[in-house]
Amino acid sequence: MDPAGAKRPFQKIIIVGAGPSGLILALLLAQNNIPSVVLEAWPDLDTRLRATQYGVPATRVFKRVGVLDDIRNASIAKFPSICWRRVADGEKLIDIDLSLTEDHPDRMTILQLGEIIKILYRHCVEKGSGLIDVRFNHKVVDVGQDKTKAWTDIEVGGPGEDVRKEKLHADYVVGCDGAASSVRRSLFGRDWPGETLPYRFIVQNVFYEGFEKHGWDGGNYMIDPDHWGLIARRGKGGLWRVTYGDPVVGLTDEEYLDRRPWHMKAILPGHPDPDQYRIEQTNLYNIHNRCAEKFKVGRILLAADAAHVCNPMGGYGCMTAVLDVDGLADCFIGYYNGRAGEEILDTYAQVRRDIWLKYVDKRSMKNLNRVARTDPWTVLDTDEFFGILKELQKDEQAMKEFLLKVSSIEYDFKQHYGE
Repeated sequence: MDPAGAKRPFQKIIIVGAGPSGLILALLLAQNNIPSVVLEAWPDLDTRLRATQYGVPATRVFKRVGVLDDIRNASIAKFPSICWRRVADGEKLIDIDLSLTEDHPDRMTILQLGEIIKILYRHCVEKGSGLIDVRFNHKVVDVGQDKTKAWTDIEVGGPGEDVRKEKLHADYVVGCDGAASSVRRSLFGRDWPGETLPYRFIVQNVFYEGFEKHGWDGGNYMIDPDHWGLIARRGKGGLWRVTYGDPVVGLTDEEYLDRRPWHMKAILPGHPDPDQYRIEQTNLYNIHNRCAEKFKVGRILLAADAAHVCNPMGGYGCMTAVLDVDGLADCFIGYYNGRAGEEILDTYAQVRRDIWLKYVDKRSMKNLNRVARTDPWTVLDTDEFFGILKELQKDEQAMKEFLLKVSSIEYDFKQHYGE
């Protein structure tokens, strides 16, 4: 226990959601002796198929949290390139040579998000003793606050158990509970400005010998109005992640899966039939670009997917999420240690929301439209980003600097600390 705890401006934080953002926030706070309670509605960690690649900004956060080495050890040894292909003939239009940064510690990170969550949770258990209290089967149904504290109303109990109601108090509550956030809904109801995009997103883990046979590796963005998506090598033992967007709306999940062989035949190299590949896990999602009106209301804050969501093309979702909690941790740490006032939490809320609106929303939509709504036969000559890549390909050092640069979606809140 911190002997100076009684003099601190706050004592404890409730984090709602034991996903990557909630666990990262808890770990960063614990590094600075700030206690937190993490409330998770599920009986266990959420390991559904979601993100698998994370840009340099996220890698820097993983390193700061202390989990990067474990992630690297669980990941594939090489991820040589990202390219864009035309589905109609499989032609590779342009690529980014990631071997230029293969020895740099901040290079892109590759691992299924479910595996990263397991690593984060293990670190919470092993390194957060006395500071991180993760509670499963704790469903937050409402939040509240007054001038001195915030609280959560909780339903406690697992499947088949009697549910009991509890109220838990802390100095602050942070909603890291994803797109269906109960914290956000407690603050704003169902009002969440933005749009649901006219696609159903189908995500699956696939084993298929044709990838190696046809010389595919790394990440492959597929450009086509009917079969757009991303196909990427994701794990050891020949594991690939195949994701695509179905442009037909309003079907049942079963009807979307009935259409899967048609999509897979179009986008996989060699145009295989279903008996030529093996699918081990599948998840279906609606995709959105939405952002809450505020990321802070009094003593209650929002971060990551609880605050905003974007479509998955380009990997901005999880990358922005971890940057949110990295920044929020710095704000809490500065305030806790007397190097900043409570207003730094308002700065967090304004800056991270502005970054999402100015950069993340627009760039993620450009990434989506590049693969889903452009002419595959002319996009190489008409797309502005491809024009930038063509110029960078002429100078390896310039490309390396481009890949490792500090992104405009990063922000150092320590600049708001006093002396």
